[in-house]
Amino acid sequence: MNENTFKSIEELNAAVREHRDRHVLSATERTVLDILSQYSCKTIGESFLAKSTIAELIGKSRRTVIRVCNRLEALGIIRQVKRMRQTGDRRQTSNLIVILPVKTAVVTPACHSEEAPQLNSKSINNAKERTAKPAWIAQSFFDLVSAHHSDVKTIEEYWRAAYATTYAYNFTSATKAEIAIDAFYAMKAKRKKLRKPIAFFVGVIKRQAKKRYVTEMFNDYYSFE
Repeated sequence: MNENTFKSIEELNAAVREHRDRHVLSATERTVLDILSQYSCKTIGESFLAKSTIAELIGKSRRTVIRVCNRLEALGIIRQVKRMRQTGDRRQTSNLIVILPVKTAVVTPACHSEEAPQLNSKSINNAKERTAKPAWIAQSFFDLVSAHHSDVKTIEEYWRAAYATTYAYNFTSATKAEIAIDAFYAMKAKRKKLRKPIAFFVGVIKRQAKKRYVTEMFNDYYSFE
């Protein structure tokens, strides 16, 4: 199964560098991307590493690797392809992970077939308001949610709910973003359509924040013994 679109390792490496420059990635996300690129040379751009193997290579849990790969996929950096056994019980084997080329805007001749509408300063400002990232929203969270919602107001609603729910805890901004990202993934993983997705999202954050708070208190208590 040949999924790759790279003609050489140099093209693959250039794409990986471009992805790293375009997106705000955590240290773990960068490490996973580097591992995938290192193990994608036999068939350029394709890796058959199991999540557990990646976890061992970077010293993280399998759950962390799954979360990281899901975020890289949401950002359009990789694609995860399920592979099934061809014989026997046909259970799923390890995923094929494909590193994707960087998307570039393509202008076709049809775009110039009609006169472009004239935009005044007010309409331009409104367009910026609809697409620009508000400074108060964590970049990692914005990158994830914007892959599913193009409306900035919706993204603001999710982040405002996350911020308000974790306000009482003395978490760092990075921790708040991590909890919000985990909650968003949990929400998107639901098979059934949620009637009130924000309510579900807040519920997950409450549980995750309480769990994180208790864990940090426990670790701090024993670190002083």
